Parts: sequence; structure tokens; C-alpha cells
Amino acid sequence: MDAKTVKSAVRVLAIFEVFESERRSLTISELVERLQIPQSSTSTLMKSLVAKGFVEFEAGTRRYRPSVRLAFLGNWVLGSTDVIARIHALAQTLSERTGETILIGAENGLYMQYLSVVVSSHTLSIALHPGLKRPLHLSGLGLMLLSLKSDPEIGRIVRRYNAEHGDPGGPRLSERAALGMVETARRQGWCETANLITEGAGSIATLLPLPRAERPLAIGIGAPVSRLLARRDILQRALTEAVAEFSAATLSS
Repeated sequence: MDAKTVKSAVRVLAIFEVFESERRSLTISELVERLQIPQSSTSTLMKSLVAKGFVEFEAGTRRYRPSVRLAFLGNWVLGSTDVIARIHALAQTLSERTGETILIGAENGLYMQYLSVVVSSHTLSIALHPGLKRPLHLSGLGLMLLSLKSDPEIGRIVRRYNAEHGDPGGPRLSERAALGMVETARRQGWCETANLITEGAGSIATLLPLPRAERPLAIGIGAPVSRLLARRDILQRALTEAVAEFSAATLSS
């Protein structure tokens, strides 16, 4: 490992220490001022952290802030009983009850990003991992997170994604279709998707209520579509009951 690599690692830790001290979104110039390192180096590091999902970039204000994913890292070391530990316990319990892959996700720009994934014990399962991003309107968890936004805001997100990132040959969902799926999710309180990004894969998702949360989270059950359809009622009931139990225990503590 060379000195440049070590220096970059130290600078990344220093960046997070600045955020911990300031406890607010910061611009590149503010980080440069506090860290006393070149602006080009700071910009490169922040772009890398955004790409990996550890930092969020607010395009309108040109500010950065640590992502929800960062809060999930290292929590196990303390063995605490706080909310994040309870979320991990919820995912593990739900996986044991259903035998399927359990997904926890949060909004990150135009995307939903998986924060935690408990992989199914089935031989035939879906290949997902923490840190993986999906377009908000092309995932079950993302659609649930969109259900908290107004229709005009959802429309802007879909149009912007299609204009900036949409692959003409890849998965696409029109603004109208996305709004229809979000409305169904609002009405039901949960969302079922199939074949949106990965052919043959689907999910059943809902929101995860948290006390004093700045960033809403969503939770879902992921499985091959054939198994999801065969067990839809069982999985949907297991998900909503587990979330209700979690909500009652967490919000009352």
C-alpha cells in the first residue's frame, strides 16, 4: 500500500469527522477550508464517496451530506439496542419467517439504495447486496419512498432520470405508469413489483416507520417472480405484521 493510498484513507476519515462536528450539509469550499487540503483532491474524494453511496449530493445547493447507508456501518460493534440494531433484527426475523431475501433501502438522489440485505436460504434467490442502487421508480422500495412525495415531484424525478440516465435499450417506466404504481402503493400501504429491473425478479415492499427520522426507509421481500406470485398473500401478511410489530415496539420506546 503506497503513501498516496494511506493519505486518501486518512482524508476520508477526516471528512466524516468534519460532518460529525458540523452536523449539517457542507459545500466543497467549506470542506476545503476546514480540512486544509487541495480543492481538486476534496472534489475527487467526494465524487468517489457519492458513487459508493456513503455521501449524498444535493444538486440544487451543491452541498454534500453523509448518507443513511453510513449510519448502518459499524453499528454491530457496539452491540447496542438502538433503532438501527432493531432494524437489523427485524430483517433477520422476517427472513427466518419467510425464507426469502429481506431488503432495507433509502432514497439517494434519483435512486433507492440498499442499506441492508439478508439473503434468502433458497438455492434460487436474487443477487443483491448493500450499496446497490436502483432507480426510485423502478423498484418496489423506491416506489414506496416516492409515495411520500407529491405527484408533480414524482413526475420531475421520472423525467429527469429518463433524460439523464435512461438507457433506450434498458428498463423504462413512463411517468404515467410510475404515478399509477405510486397511487396503488399509497392506497394499499404496500407495493408489489415484478420484472422492473431484473427479469424474473420481484418484491413486496412497504414503508418502515421510524421515530424522528430525517430520511424515510423502506423494507421489502425480494424473490423470484414465480415464488412471489405463489406466496403473495403469505409474504404480504408477514411483511405488514412484522413492520407493525416493529413500529409498536420502536415508537413506544
